[in-house]
Amino acid sequence: MIDATREMKFSKPDFAALVNHAATLPLVVFGIALILRLVDLGSRPFWLDEVFTLQRVHMAPAAMMRDSFANHHMPSYFLMLSPLSGLGDPQFWLRVPSALFGAACVALVFLITAQIAGRRAGLLAALILGLSPSALAFSQEARSYTMEMTLILIALYGMVQLALNLPAASRPWADRRSMHGAWLALVLGTAGALDVLGDGVPWLLTANVIGFIMMRRSPAPKGFLRNLLLADAVMVALSAPFYAMMEIYQDKKFIDSVSWIPPLDLSHLWYDLSSVYLMRIADTVSFRLMSVSTPMPVIWLIEAGLLLAAALGAWRLRRRPGMLAVIGLSFILLPAVLLVISLWRSMLVPRYILWSAAPFAILAGIGCSVLLQRLSRYGQAAAFGVMAAVLLFNLLPYYHVETKPRWDIAAKILASEVAPGDVVLLSDPWDDTILRAYLPPDAQSIVLSDAQGDLTHAQQAQMQGKRVWVVIGHAGQIGNINHQLPDNFAKIAPLGEPEKIEMAGRRIYINLFDPSSPGSAASCSSPQDIKAGNANDLALPPMPCS
Repeated sequence: MIDATREMKFSKPDFAALVNHAATLPLVVFGIALILRLVDLGSRPFWLDEVFTLQRVHMAPAAMMRDSFANHHMPSYFLMLSPLSGLGDPQFWLRVPSALFGAACVALVFLITAQIAGRRAGLLAALILGLSPSALAFSQEARSYTMEMTLILIALYGMVQLALNLPAASRPWADRRSMHGAWLALVLGTAGALDVLGDGVPWLLTANVIGFIMMRRSPAPKGFLRNLLLADAVMVALSAPFYAMMEIYQDKKFIDSVSWIPPLDLSHLWYDLSSVYLMRIADTVSFRLMSVSTPMPVIWLIEAGLLLAAALGAWRLRRRPGMLAVIGLSFILLPAVLLVISLWRSMLVPRYILWSAAPFAILAGIGCSVLLQRLSRYGQAAAFGVMAAVLLFNLLPYYHVETKPRWDIAAKILASEVAPGDVVLLSDPWDDTILRAYLPPDAQSIVLSDAQGDLTHAQQAQMQGKRVWVVIGHAGQIGNINHQLPDNFAKIAPLGEPEKIEMAGRRIYINLFDPSSPGSAASCSSPQDIKAGNANDLALPPMPCS
């Protein structure tokens, strides 16, 4: 049985301070986190998934719901975004809710950690999540992941409250001393997450595993089990109809729709874990870590420090097994389950494990607090400042690197240079979708009028004297960009030597083949010796023709 008295006494020393700052500190934490998330919010172009959001919010409600269910998404997030679609720049306004929810996650991490281990630990945990490049990146994306994470953290806050007072959590709902607010937070947070994204299902399973452990340690196991089953019934009732609709309208089973996830190997595993938990800046499209200006010793220091702090935080909670189960399982169970599933069908990607970054930050915040408590008051302030400076120094390159392909620039180049009668060959079948989002309507009719053909069609057009534009770049996530880009250059070798190659950003290549140019010939077929490398560093290849 959890020693409820011990649990409550653990948080009493900071209770008065927490009450005094209850209305200010969480707001300050929220405000600072929001500022970081609003910086350059609209400057990055949409990538493919965000273009789907853009398309969906302009649909009529009924069509939006059908399209969402068909693609394994709940319509709630897109219905919420619809009123924002007419306010101005969609790259900014459609991302504002994600920024708000992302900042709310940081504030909730502060509140949860402060309840467990005091205000100092709460601030440290908020600092870790608030300056996480991965958490920031998803807060600047027009997708529902930070909204789901916020709702799960509300549910986690409820579970922490239940663990802090298991005797009250086991009383009947009619008893005024029962934990109505905590149970409601768990129920509404979980049901809300389920009604936003199917990624909430692992949280429902995690909550029940934790609930079973809490029941075993409760002074009234039957009472706690009764309340847990009632909570499950309400959560299922609030979410099951939406999953039934998805079953009806989905184009194919979810497990068959994740073929874009690369097979699990050590490099992929390191990419997922280091980007979500260890503050590495990740490339959204290529499943690779970005090469940034932060010195590697600083990166290694951060990684080692976070792992040590999280381990120390778990060690600090060892005498509070109920709380360790709540936070520890919230962190470890999700990636562990997806890792096991990935042995059969690859399912491990950062956005699917994003919400587990919050309990990791809670553990790390508690561990850092244990280390700081040995310092003087001024020493603690200085150590906090150094930690904030190092994490901010690690984060700043995020604002300057190209984490998403510059299809906005590609669209401007094509709109200004493609002439009527030209043929456009696209290397990715989804390039057409994202170009339509950025091309003006009058330019669409020119650029995309003859853009559905293959290499044979492009060669035939060349023989007819038409100019051919080949766009090499990826609109959505792909498993191995290093091999696919060189492969695409090799495939277009039969078109001859391009008259010019233009770059849209650092990863989209626009090649012009002009039959009137001396180097071009449809009979050219020399293979290209293109060295595979990081897509961001891939040099423009020579295009010889024998």
